[in-house]
Amino acid sequence: MKRFGKIAAIALVLVFVIGILSPAVAKEQWKFAIEEITGSVQDEFAQFFKKKIMEKLDVDIEIYPVGVLGDSEDLTEQTMNGVLHFTMASPGHLGTFIPVVRVFSLPFIWSDKMEVNKEVMKNSVAIYGLLEKEYEKHNLKLLGVFPEGWQVWTANKPLRTPDDFKNFRMRIMGDPLLAEIYRAYGANAVQIPYPDLYSALQLKLADGNIQPYFAHEEMKFYEQQDYFIDIREMPFVATFVVSLPWFQGLPDEQKKLIEEISKETIDFVFDMQEKMNEERLQKMLKIKPSLQVIIPTAEEREVFKKLSLPVRDTYLKMAEPYGKDVLDTLVKELEEAEKKFAK
Repeated sequence: MKRFGKIAAIALVLVFVIGILSPAVAKEQWKFAIEEITGSVQDEFAQFFKKKIMEKLDVDIEIYPVGVLGDSEDLTEQTMNGVLHFTMASPGHLGTFIPVVRVFSLPFIWSDKMEVNKEVMKNSVAIYGLLEKEYEKHNLKLLGVFPEGWQVWTANKPLRTPDDFKNFRMRIMGDPLLAEIYRAYGANAVQIPYPDLYSALQLKLADGNIQPYFAHEEMKFYEQQDYFIDIREMPFVATFVVSLPWFQGLPDEQKKLIEEISKETIDFVFDMQEKMNEERLQKMLKIKPSLQVIIPTAEEREVFKKLSLPVRDTYLKMAEPYGKDVLDTLVKELEEAEKKFAK
């Protein structure tokens, strides 16, 4: 791959450091990289997973926050190549390798009820029957899917209608499908690396951005913004993956344990992320009382939903030949889960 030299260099550094620091009889070390900083949802996930694994196995798990071993794309490539054992792979960049995974970037697919989304994210045929096969083609095994919180818009003015998006520069991840979505709303979609986003907001290179509340808080984006628009168009979805060749070489009992603890960790993170996002929101409102939270009405949300529907056709073209089966199956599963949890 284009980053082979970079990956090889990182691998050599890891081997050298582990060799220097390890005692004569060292525990086996598993390497787990996340896309976020210490204290984030992904970090909480990784720490819980590490604790549970180390209670059962005589191994050590080293967790690397974002930036230590590269950006999200670097981490995915390193996991594909076996340099890393575990990582998080968000659809925004993973779609470069696996276009069909961009289904997680489509707005107004998921339920407003998190218990409905949990049912599907844990048991979906679309995810674990169809999507999983695409991961395996790239030397990745999909261990689970989970939300990190609802995506919340920020701005220095209210965003309630498409007219509010005229000449508005919305920062997005490097995902062409997200660009299509926000163009459909009337915005100018601008791709800015996550570490550069604060300065971009400060310098007025972007007018707003999209993150769960916890990310707005930990990265201090709220310092440069006046409004949160909690439209609930989509959750921020992360996928938890393991290097497939490495996983296949493990004893069967270890494979089973990893899969069981992955499910337990996903149960943990569903509840944890809701609590964390609410706590972070309250913290921001306390620090900056002038912040305003806008909850769009059902009618306002419906306008954006209708504008987003043609983007599904864009997804289907990007995700040929499997995208239609994945999208249709996922939508059907969500509809069935909605009925199951109807009150």
